[in-house]
Amino acid sequence: MSQLARMPRVTAIGSLVAWSCLWAAMFASPEAQAQLDAAGWTSQVINLPPSNASERPPVATSVTLHPDGTTLAIAGDNHIVYLWDLPAQQFTKRLRGHRDWVRTVTYSPNGQVLASAGSDRDIILWDPTAASPLRERLQMNAAVETIAFSPDGTQLAAIGFNKVLRLFDTATGSTIRELACPCVDMRALAWSPDGQVIAAAGHNGKVRLWDAVTGRTGQEFKSHQQRVRDLAFSPDGSQLVTAGEDRTIRVADLASGDEFVLATGNAKVLAIAFCGPALLASGGSDNAVRIWNLNKRTEVARLTGHTGSVAALAYGGELLVSSGYDSTVRVWTRERSIAESAPTTTPRVGALPLPRLE
Repeated sequence: MSQLARMPRVTAIGSLVAWSCLWAAMFASPEAQAQLDAAGWTSQVINLPPSNASERPPVATSVTLHPDGTTLAIAGDNHIVYLWDLPAQQFTKRLRGHRDWVRTVTYSPNGQVLASAGSDRDIILWDPTAASPLRERLQMNAAVETIAFSPDGTQLAAIGFNKVLRLFDTATGSTIRELACPCVDMRALAWSPDGQVIAAAGHNGKVRLWDAVTGRTGQEFKSHQQRVRDLAFSPDGSQLVTAGEDRTIRVADLASGDEFVLATGNAKVLAIAFCGPALLASGGSDNAVRIWNLNKRTEVARLTGHTGSVAALAYGGELLVSSGYDSTVRVWTRERSIAESAPTTTPRVGALPLPRLE
């Protein structure tokens, strides 16, 4: 029996705030650095440069970390994809080819291909190691909001501002199939870790699941009262987390159907990312990155420093990366002694203490 067939019917799976861990910050103020250090975290800031002297710096609405942990790809509203070398702490390339806002960027699982897409309706596949990195341009019928490689890297899924999820063969660029979506404003997309299921959601708050092998439509359920902005499977595939503009994160166990809600107060949740088996990072309209312990169902840390909404998160190795509307990317690292020890009796300044996971 496929994983899709085994999934129970769930009435509400919602927005799970993703924690953004950024490690290469360049120009953080001493005051901000001291606050983060006191909370057991360190942060470095990457300031995005304008494309020319007469323009403002771009907003950074998508970020992805190379699988080997050495490079960040950053994109936003100035049509450029920036590559940042983490060890050298410098920009190495500006990839030009888009004609409008680059809304999404992601590396293939083996790191050999970088894919970007956006409002110009194009998906560009780059070879980031080549002198002329533009490899292939794939066409969509509407602006593209989110793209995602399958776990084996052989397929690329894309959604955006129409009712179609399109699957591409990454080797040939040809369309494998088109799947009908629940609304015309699709924002969130993810593959299950085993590559058997695709989940997507958008403006109407509904999540739809498909069998990734056959294309058969599975469950569809109302997850949020407002637009779903991000969703993610847990690393072991047992949970599906959704996050949205209704200021909630919803976590569902796919075997039992049990679910719970994490409330974020006044913060719309724009991005989530797993940073461990039971740790979730989220970012949103309150300019903060929150870390959640899903075992305890509580917020365990809040990382501050952004001065605009946190729009994207990425995690790999020991790094959490966040980016947003303040034209900065922040790279966060956590002190090992803090992460693995019991919480102190006196809360640290600026954040909740980070407890031992159970």
